[in-house]
Amino acid sequence: MAEREAAPRRNLLQRIVNYFREARAELSRVTWPTREEIIGSTQVVLIFAVVAMVALGLIDTVFRLLTTAINR
Repeated sequence: MAEREAAPRRNLLQRIVNYFREARAELSRVTWPTREEIIGSTQVVLIFAVVAMVALGLIDTVFRLLTTAINR
C-alpha cells in the first residue's frame, strides 16, 4: 500500500520539475524589449492617460453644467 502512494507523489514531483524546465526553456526564447522600447511605450501610455483624463474631465464638466442648468 505504501508503494502505491509513493508512485503518484513521484509522478507529481516529476511533472512539477518538468513544468519549471519547460517554462525556463520558453523564457529563454522570448525576445525581450530594449530599455528604449520600454521607455517609449511608457511615454505613449502616460500621454494617452493624460489625454483621456482631460477629455473625461471636460465631458464631466459639460454634463455637470447641463444638469445644473436643467435643475434651475
